[in-house]
Order: sequence, then structure tokens, then C-alpha cells
Amino acid sequence: MAKRRIRTIDLTAIAIAFAFASLLVAPDPANATLALFRAKRTWWLSFGTWTDQHVIPPAGTGMDPYEPPAVLNVSSGAAPRAFTAPKSFIKNTDYFVYNYGCHPGYPCSRAWYSYWNAKGSFRADNPNAPTTTTTLRFATTMSNPDNPPTAMGNPVTPTTTWDGRYDHSRGGSIMIWPGSRRFGGTMRFFDGPNSQYYRLITTYSFSTLTIPAKPLSQQLGTGVEFTIGEVTEPYVGFRYRLTKPYHNNRLIIGTTTMGGAEYYVRENHYLNTRAPYTTGMVQIWEPNGNTNTIQTATGYDNRTPEGLNGTISLVHPRLVHVYTVFPASSGKAIEMSWSMARTRKIDFRFLPEPAGIALLVSGLAMLAGVYRLRRR
Repeated sequence: MAKRRIRTIDLTAIAIAFAFASLLVAPDPANATLALFRAKRTWWLSFGTWTDQHVIPPAGTGMDPYEPPAVLNVSSGAAPRAFTAPKSFIKNTDYFVYNYGCHPGYPCSRAWYSYWNAKGSFRADNPNAPTTTTTLRFATTMSNPDNPPTAMGNPVTPTTTWDGRYDHSRGGSIMIWPGSRRFGGTMRFFDGPNSQYYRLITTYSFSTLTIPAKPLSQQLGTGVEFTIGEVTEPYVGFRYRLTKPYHNNRLIIGTTTMGGAEYYVRENHYLNTRAPYTTGMVQIWEPNGNTNTIQTATGYDNRTPEGLNGTISLVHPRLVHVYTVFPASSGKAIEMSWSMARTRKIDFRFLPEPAGIALLVSGLAMLAGVYRLRRR
């Protein structure tokens, strides 16, 4: 009886171990293979180069620059393999940044980060990617034949987006070379309710700017793909000035009291113009704002044919235009207050296949079972 009991326990431990291992390696959906990966994101801001300063988590924190390992699905088709990244493998709800002197006249800038990613989808022959070299620009009455082409002034044919309210005074261009495989896709991010940006401005008068997150119900969902030239309004910011702007109350949306002083409030709308992530090359030029430089970034894919080892780097171009909106009763037209170019990059670094980890876990489970039996 004792030998039978030990044999039963031993077989049970083995069954449990391999059952747990099967959970780790079973692909979902059926035509995909699970793979471990880590991801690193970087930004190209107005400083004109990629730097560790814009790696999340930042340099100097002692944290690995790649997000914690997660599991994604890699398709079983021909190379280059498509893959999907799970929701919320990038998540941060308590990160705070406080910078001194970010720009002349802007002595401090603060940010409270609360965000997570929606499911990412990347594949070859992305139907939303351009089929050849493509230039996104605003066709205006003052367009120039420069290379890269730019566009200044008001559009020749205004669009109907937001009733055409923001189709003026734009500049800049996005050029895309998608490559022969047109590999790329979409991974959107959601801003949590605690997300907020703050900036103190003293260059012309004492004022502050706050940019709170939009309600989740107003943010684009996980199933909405990036398209070429997509225009969205991710933020609505508020500028608080201690002095009267133009000494004309009809140009403000209201007043608020902070610290015993009355501030005048204006409203700013942030618009993004962008294209899908790509392993090809992108080039952005924004001549109106403080990023009057050309930003060029190129992705790559050095994964093995199975798509389970190596690194794939995807780049994402974005133009940002900010508009000041006045009360309708003021009769004053909307103004484009500033603009900028923003290039993003995300690197997916694939790790050894989960099967090895599953076998390791099962082996440890069996060793633990044998150890407990020997003690008895």
C-alpha cells in the first residue's frame, strides 16, 4: 500500500507539472505560437536625437530599459511572421516626472503618468500601410516644391473633420518608405484618469498649462487601426493666466481661483496626424514649431525565420498641432498656437521560447514532489 501511495503521488505530481507546462506552451489562437518578448520604447523629441532620457523606464533608475517579459502570439505563416502583443503588458500608473528648465521661459514641467497599451497587431502587407513612397502633407496655397515637401498656410480644400475648424495654418510633412514587405501595424495607448501634464510658463507672462487625460469613453478603442494620415484629438488642455490676455474678457472661456488669485482660462486642442508603425523608413519635418529639423528613423526586422528569436524595431511618425479655441461669442477665429514633430520607436526583443521555461517549471515541480516524498 505504501509503494502504491508513493507511486500515485508521484504520477499525480508529474501530471500536474505537465498540465501546467501545457498551459504555458499552448498557442492561442490555434494558428499561432506563443513567444516570450520584452519591449523598449524611445522618443525623438526636439533635441534632434534618440537618447536614454526618453526611454521608459528612464536611465539611472536601475531598472531594465525593456518592459517586463510578456507572452505574445506569433503566426505560423511564412516569414516575416505576424504577431500580436497582449493588452496592458506596458502599464504605468504611478510614474512622476519633474523637470527644471525644459525650455527658455518654461522653468518647470511636471507629468503624472497613467497609461497602458491596447492590444498590438503587426503583420506583413499591412492593409493600412502605403504601397509605395508616400508623403502626407497639407495641400495649401503656399506649398513649396522642397524636399521633403512642406506645406504652409491654409488648405486649398478644407476637410470636414471637426467641421474644418482646425484646417488652417498647418505646416510640415510626413514621408514614408514602407519597404518591400510593408510590415507594421497598430498599438494604441490609453490614458488613465490620473494622467496629467503641467507646465509653468514665464516667457511672456505668468501662466500655467495643464493637460488632463480625456475620459476613457472618448479615447479610440483597441480595434481601431492606424491609417495613413489619421487625425485625432487626444487631448484638450487649459492655459491659466494671471494677467488678462489682451485685456479682453470675451477671448477667455472663464475664470478660476487658485491660491487666492483669479486666473483667466483659455482652451487648447491637440491634434495628432500620423501613420502606422513600420519597419520601413519615416521622415518628418515640422517648420512651424520648435522642432525645425528633419527627423529620420528606420525600423528593421532581424528575427529568425521562425519569428521567435531576434529583435524587430518599428517606427511611428507623428505631427502635433495645437489650436487655441475662443468662445463662439467672441467672434475671434481659432489660432494655431504651436506645433511639433514627434517620432516614436518600439523594439520587440524576442526571448527563448516558452517551451523551455515550461519544461523547467515541470522539472522543478517534479523535483519538489520527489523531495517531499523522500522526507516522508
